[in-house]
Amino acid sequence: MPDPKCHPLSTEYICQALCKKGLISQAQEAQIRKNGKSIQRKLEKDQARPNETSSVGGRIPAPITIIDVIVSINLQRTGDPSKRLGEEIIFQTLTDAWRFPFRKMDPLKLDLNLVTTTIPRNFAMRHLVLPIAVKDGSLTVATPNPFNTEVFQDISQASLLKVKPVVSPKTDIIKLISDFFRFKRSIMKAEHQFADPLVNLGNLEQYVRLQSPDELPANDQHIVNAVNYLFSYTFDQQVHHLPGGIDGYIGELDRKGMKRRTLSLYP
Repeated sequence: MPDPKCHPLSTEYICQALCKKGLISQAQEAQIRKNGKSIQRKLEKDQARPNETSSVGGRIPAPITIIDVIVSINLQRTGDPSKRLGEEIIFQTLTDAWRFPFRKMDPLKLDLNLVTTTIPRNFAMRHLVLPIAVKDGSLTVATPNPFNTEVFQDISQASLLKVKPVVSPKTDIIKLISDFFRFKRSIMKAEHQFADPLVNLGNLEQYVRLQSPDELPANDQHIVNAVNYLFSYTFDQQVHHLPGGIDGYIGELDRKGMKRRTLSLYP
């Protein structure tokens, strides 16, 4: 185990954890220690460029950490030089040392309403927290930093739920926050184009299918976006078909084809 006197997010602690797991050598650790600060400054400078924007709510830069630095170096794994030291294996290794559960998230298992209404987008993006489940009075949140106790207390006070952190890769969390809020925005805009106050996504799918791209008016783009998001998540998860159509819930077969999972679009 790494030195318990070190902060769990410090360079020393993380390097020790990776060394003990056989993922980096002492020479690679020395490289990280020597160049870490300069690489971090470069990453922060790159992140601050104007093209780093979000289409929903503006740009919210995420803090650059030593994990980001290590990932950017693209090191070979000491125990398996054919593989690179990526973000996911780093977080899996750290969760063992931190004694927190690791969670690789499936977007099709997340509840859109829970993700987009429990925590405001700006707060979620600034602190990298993603609500993923509620059960027995507890709210499970995915985060790359399970030691952010003040943030968890704020969430607990606002939601009146006990917060249970699980660890997920930072880039996954940023992508899911961005995509889910953008998808919700597309849904809300699409609703305004239908007489029914709650848009029927089956009608949305049919509406888009029956018209060629050239026939769709410019102001219908958010309808296309809404449908595209549904299918993009499916393809990302290597799902081959959507049984039952799209109608408030997306039915999706798991990889073994033995059970149905759903993505709740409305509570």
